[in-house]
Formats: sequence, structure tokens, C-alpha cells
Amino acid sequence: MRSEGRALFRASIIFRAAVVFRVAIVLFVLSALGGCSLTGAVKGAFSNASVSQTYDLVLDHQRVRRAKRLGTQLVVTEPQALRALAGDNILVKPSPNVVTYYGGSIWGDRLPKLLQARFVEAMRVSGRFRAVSDGSDRIKGDVTLATTVEAFQVEVNGARAEAVVIIFAKLIHMESGKVYASKKFSHRVPAATREVAGGVEALNGAMNEMMASLTGWITRRAGY
Repeated sequence: MRSEGRALFRASIIFRAAVVFRVAIVLFVLSALGGCSLTGAVKGAFSNASVSQTYDLVLDHQRVRRAKRLGTQLVVTEPQALRALAGDNILVKPSPNVVTYYGGSIWGDRLPKLLQARFVEAMRVSGRFRAVSDGSDRIKGDVTLATTVEAFQVEVNGARAEAVVIIFAKLIHMESGKVYASKKFSHRVPAATREVAGGVEALNGAMNEMMASLTGWITRRAGY
């Protein structure tokens, strides 16, 4: 009887240990899957950065076309954008139907807010307008610049990468509320590398090409 009791006791201990081991394996697998999902879907797989790095969009003033001043006051609204482009993550697409971001790196503000600030800066540098506002200072404008960000990302194809910036712009006559001019601006700039630093540099280049075209178009059409 004593030997049978000892056997049952040993069997009980082995069974409990097996259960604990299986639970530990399940928890480990779930944790690993969660970590992979976060890295792949949110952080992205195109950066070696292990610490957070913040990037800015820098306007090249030399590329902004200067023109004769008008009496027009311009209001620049915050651009509209899909959710993937509405935050502060830096979008990178390894294929057309995959949305991911550079890991450990963000823009200095939400992308639409950052672009709005650069639009305002470019319009002021152009010297074309009596006043340029983002709408926060209660300046009553004559013309509103409304934009939609259709693309602002790095597209990767194997070892190659390029920045893609597509902006749709509308000029709205404030008094009538009617759109009197609209145009799409699309620019692509090759990236030196597909890492975040090369991607951001290319995005700045594409943005400045777009800004030069946009500013020239607005200064020609803002007099309506």
C-alpha cells in the first residue's frame, strides 16, 4: 500500500509539472506573437533605430517662387488625410497593399499639421499675399487653400526605395464658398537608402518639389 501511495504521489507531481510547463509554453507563444504583431504592423521592419528619433519637414526657401504682392488674404486649412497618414508615424510601403511604418521614428507633429505649417511658411515666403493665416488668428481670408494628402510615404521595391508625395489642392473663394481652381501635385524622389534617414531625406526632397509647384500655381491663381 505504501509503495502504491508513493507511486500515486510521484504521478501527481509529474502531472502538475507537465500542466505548469504547458501553460508557460502557451504564455510564451502568445507573448511572442504579440511582440511580432507590434513590430511588423506598427513599428515596421525598415529601420535599425532602437531609440526614438524625431524628424522634421524643412522648407527650402530658395525654391519658393516670389511674386508681386496682391491685396489677397489667404487662409490655409489643415490638410485632410486618411488614417494611415493622419498621425505622426512615417509611412513606408513594402508593397502597394501593405501599410507599415519606420520603427523608432516619428514626425515632429501629426503629418497634416506639419504640412499645414509648411504651406503657411511657403505662402509667406512667396511675398504674394497681404496676410497668410492657418485660421487660428481670426484673420478673415479672401481665399482658402484646402488640401488632401493622397500619398506621403516611402515605397520600397527590393533594394530600391523612393519617396512619393501626392497632394490635391483647391482654392475656394471665401465670399461665395465656391471652388474656382483645383489641381493635383504628384512628385517622386529616389531615396539613397531604404532606411529611415534616406527615406526622410527623400520625402523632404519630394515635398519641396511639390511646394515649389504648388506655390507657383497659387500665386498665379490666387488673384481669381
